[in-house]
Order: sequence, then C-alpha cells, then structure tokens
Amino acid sequence: MAISAQQQQQAAQLTPCRFCNNVPTAQTKFRGHRGLIVMMQFRHVDGPFCRDCGMATFREMTSKTLIQGWYGYGSFFITPFVVLWNIINRRKVANLAPPQPSPYGGARQPMNPGKRLLARPISIIGLLMPFILVFAAILLITLTSDA
Repeated sequence: MAISAQQQQQAAQLTPCRFCNNVPTAQTKFRGHRGLIVMMQFRHVDGPFCRDCGMATFREMTSKTLIQGWYGYGSFFITPFVVLWNIINRRKVANLAPPQPSPYGGARQPMNPGKRLLARPISIIGLLMPFILVFAAILLITLTSDA
C-alpha cells in the first residue's frame, strides 16, 4: 500500500522537535566549521526542529562558524560554503508555524532563538575576519619585503 504525499507531510508535521518535543517540525541539518591552521573540524546538528529551536540552532552554529571558521588553509575557502548551506536550510524552519505541544505529550519550552544573526557582535566580527586576515597578510608581506 503506497503512502500519499499528503500522508507523508502529515506524518512529518507530527514528528516532534529533537529539543523541545513540540510540533510542527522540519527535517534539516545545520553545520559548523572550525579552522585550526593545519587541521579543521566539521560539526553538525540534525533535526527535526521546531521553528524556535531551529532558528536558535541556525544562529548559534552560523555565528560560531563565522568567528572560528577562517583559521586554516582550506578553512578559509570552506567557511563561506558552510554559512551558505545554513542560510539555505534556515528557510525550512523559518517558514514553520509557531511551536505547539506535541499530541504525544512531553513538550517543553522551545529554545530562545535570541538575537538575529547580524545583531550579534560575534557575527559581525566573524564577517569582518576574512578582510582582517587578508589585510594582515598583505601588511606582513609588505613589511617583510621592504626589509
């Protein structure tokens, strides 16, 4: 017996959030990246997420990636793709209705989404970091070539 698309969507809407057990949810994954000069570290958090828990996870993972992701040879080029991935997946949770208690019970208070991504000082510094690093490299090359 085949399951219709509408039945699949209804089942997804009843899948509780991994953090607060509320519904509706969206199945997505938010990624993080940390550059460690010669090494790198990839992180991720899988859903399903309700709107508030998903937005909180998106903002936390993306702001940490913006500040920690630039410090490595490959990381300097990988970080923009990780941030773009999170921005694309953000839409899945941002378009959800407000969290409601799950019909299965056990619902808790959803996470506080906090300030918008660009309202967080750490994110602004993280966005400026590639420019600061390039400027520092040019300055270092200029100062050492004159000597």
